[in-house]
Amino acid sequence: MSRVPTKRFSELAETAADRFGLVTIDDAREVGYEPKTLAKLAGRGQLERVSRGVYRVPFMPGGAMQAYMAAALWPQGIHGVLTHDTALDLWDVSDVNPAKIHITVPRGHRPQRAIPRAYVVHREDLDPAEVTAIEGIPVVKLGPALRQCAREHLGRDLLEQAVRHGRARGLLSAQEHETLMREFALEGVGGRA
Repeated sequence: MSRVPTKRFSELAETAADRFGLVTIDDAREVGYEPKTLAKLAGRGQLERVSRGVYRVPFMPGGAMQAYMAAALWPQGIHGVLTHDTALDLWDVSDVNPAKIHITVPRGHRPQRAIPRAYVVHREDLDPAEVTAIEGIPVVKLGPALRQCAREHLGRDLLEQAVRHGRARGLLSAQEHETLMREFALEGVGGRA
């Protein structure tokens, strides 16, 4: 015999609907649940634990973006921003295939738990103007992502591909395109866009 969802659970599910089926302990508190209640709901199969403090509503489809949203929600108390080659993957501007999900948190934030193997956590105070969202997932804009990748020594061919595709898709202005081509010493500065 299945239980009828409570009003609080329905409110929590509404939040999950906007996040590829995921909710956090903070979301639960906002609708009146104590953190212990989430563990009980998981024990009954009404939620599935994804990581500490992040749960999935099992009847909601997660899709390909769920892993990215889970990573953004992982740093408890704040939302992480997806950066570096993970951002390039989300922007779909190059053939980059990140082995791990890169998350940037403010310098002062120190997660109180072990970092999952699938994540690389960077500490940097990002300018809010450098951050946007793709399908509700916080992600650094393309220009800053490219600079992060260059600092991490991403291959020149992938950088050039991302700069060119970013310009062609309108994600970079003509000036940004030219500046990045020059910064990275890529071929055709000011040439094809």
